[in-house]
Amino acid sequence: MESMKAKSLSEIYDIFDPQEALSGETLKEYYVRRESPIDRHANALRSSGRPLKYLFVGSRGNGKSTELNRLSEILEDDLLIVPFSIRDKLNLYDIEYSDILLIIAAEIYERVSENVELSSKLSDYLDSWSEKVIENEKSYGLSAEAKAGFAAFVFNITGKMKTEASTREVTRKVIQPQLSDLIYAVNKIIIEAEEKLDKNILVIIDDLDKVNLEKGEELFYKHGAELTSPICRIIYTIPQPLLFSNKIRQIVLQYFDGRIDLGNINIYNRNGELDPEGCDLMKQVALKRMDESLISKDALNLAVKYSAGVMTEFIRIIRSAGNIADTDGRRSIELSDVEQAIADTKNDYIRILNPQDIEILKEVMKTKGKVGGEKFQDLLFSLAILEYSNGEAWYDIHPAIKRIIK
Repeated sequence: MESMKAKSLSEIYDIFDPQEALSGETLKEYYVRRESPIDRHANALRSSGRPLKYLFVGSRGNGKSTELNRLSEILEDDLLIVPFSIRDKLNLYDIEYSDILLIIAAEIYERVSENVELSSKLSDYLDSWSEKVIENEKSYGLSAEAKAGFAAFVFNITGKMKTEASTREVTRKVIQPQLSDLIYAVNKIIIEAEEKLDKNILVIIDDLDKVNLEKGEELFYKHGAELTSPICRIIYTIPQPLLFSNKIRQIVLQYFDGRIDLGNINIYNRNGELDPEGCDLMKQVALKRMDESLISKDALNLAVKYSAGVMTEFIRIIRSAGNIADTDGRRSIELSDVEQAIADTKNDYIRILNPQDIEILKEVMKTKGKVGGEKFQDLLFSLAILEYSNGEAWYDIHPAIKRIIK
């Protein structure tokens, strides 16, 4: 097989895409082994007789989606995997628990239908459910889908929910009063499919970590019971700042079987010294995707130091620096190109940070601890503050911001 590495600067831009998680061939070609909780939880998901429910948490952009794709590959022979990004299905700025459950229903139904034919009794029940919902809500103009049955009703509605506010509003009015019936219908699908396939179902819902803290609390604290009501295995990603909510322990203990934490890569130790293992890992990430001749050693070292140990930050620096070097007619990325990419990140933070933020960041840089209450959570969400661990959690600020403060 021909190498998928970039052999010229012009190829770097597409290969170093910070928005694209590794999957399939790119996972095989580019993945660098890191400390990850995925293998341990894969074993639990495979061997447990219970429909386990987990929350998956980590900094935005630290590789959670890639690790979830790796989990899917590990378990694909043992479980029926139903993975999807909620960002592809719904508007993250206008999302309700009932929207998520409806999408789960649609995704399970579609995946199951690809693998097994549901009994006529269950199909009739599902069609009857959709007809009853629309019969009760004819005034909302959804009656046309009832004639085609459950599949057409669900896919017609979910296909419009991301972009059409009116559809979201109508769907909630239609579905929420009938939610227990929807959950019952989904669970009937799960029971029949797992029996016929002799496999348990695992639903993986990615990108819910991108909703804000207030919405995260509403979804998982107020509606944890509903979101864990499907009787299959489920993994939800959640916003990292939710860990600092007083309600998170109640959420986990009451509704979930545990939390899966994916840490950032330690580029520095707590005392400020470079961590050789973490630095080497990040270098491997770059050199798996590009020919070593395309970047100088000094440039690569600087990119690693300013990555903050966050995968997408590192990928973005290399991509930006490669584009700068290519535009200027160079054949490889030099120190000045990485410096410019870092300056762009620094300027982004200059635009959004206020004096109160700066004071909190100074204190975090000094103490390596949690300060500032809710403001700390906001800064964590924006990656201005990063969490690390050497057996015990500690905090530091994004290295690009240190250039502002110093």
